[in-house]
Amino acid sequence: MDDYKDLVKEMKLFFNVKSLEDVAERLGRERSTAIGWRQRKKISSSALVEFNALKNKQNNYNIKSTDTISIRYFPDIYASAGFGNANENENFQIINVDKTFLTEVLGVPYKTQYDMIKIYGESMEPFIQNGSFIIIDTTRNSLDKIRNGDVVIFRNSNNELFCKRILKNAFDDDIVISSDNFNFGDKKVKKSALKDHVFIGAVICSCNAKIFLNQIERV
Repeated sequence: MDDYKDLVKEMKLFFNVKSLEDVAERLGRERSTAIGWRQRKKISSSALVEFNALKNKQNNYNIKSTDTISIRYFPDIYASAGFGNANENENFQIINVDKTFLTEVLGVPYKTQYDMIKIYGESMEPFIQNGSFIIIDTTRNSLDKIRNGDVVIFRNSNNELFCKRILKNAFDDDIVISSDNFNFGDKKVKKSALKDHVFIGAVICSCNAKIFLNQIERV
C-alpha cells in the first residue's frame, strides 16, 4: 500500500499533475484507466515500463551544459490557434538551446524545465504566427496560477488542444477565452465551465520555426 501511494505521488510530481487520471493521460491511456489502478492499488506493468523510460529521458534532460538550456520538444503534438487539434502521442525529444539566445534574444527567464510544441492556425496572430514554435512554462498549469492576459495551452473535454488568451474578471467568475486576431471571435464562459479542461501551461515565447531550428542541437 505504501509503495503504491509513494509511486502515485512520484508520478504526479514527475508529470506536474494533480490526479491519477492525469497521470494515465500523460502515459497515453484513457483517463478511466486510473479507476482500475486505484481499485487494485497497483499500476500496470506496461505503464510502469513507460514511466521508467520517461524518467530515464528526464535524467538525460537534467544533465545540462552551462551554455545551453534543455527543452522537452513534443514533435507530434501541436496546438490549434483556431478550432482545436486532437493529439494522442506525447513522446518527446530533448533539445539543447543556446542559453544566450533563449534568455537575451527571446527574453525567456532561465528555468530548469520548459516544454515546446508547434502552433497551427492564425487566431493568435500577430503574437503567435501560424507554424511558430512556442515555449511553455508548465508550472502555470491551473486557472489559479494563470495570470490575467496570459496566453495558455489547454486541453478540453474532447481532447482537443488549444492556444488562447485568458482574460479574467476580478469582480465575477466570468472568463473570456480570447483570440488576438480580430477575425476570430472570443468566448465568455463561467469559471465552473472549465473544470474539465486541463491547463498545460502558459506561453512565454513564440519564435519563427526557421530561426529557432538554426539555434537548436538535438541530442
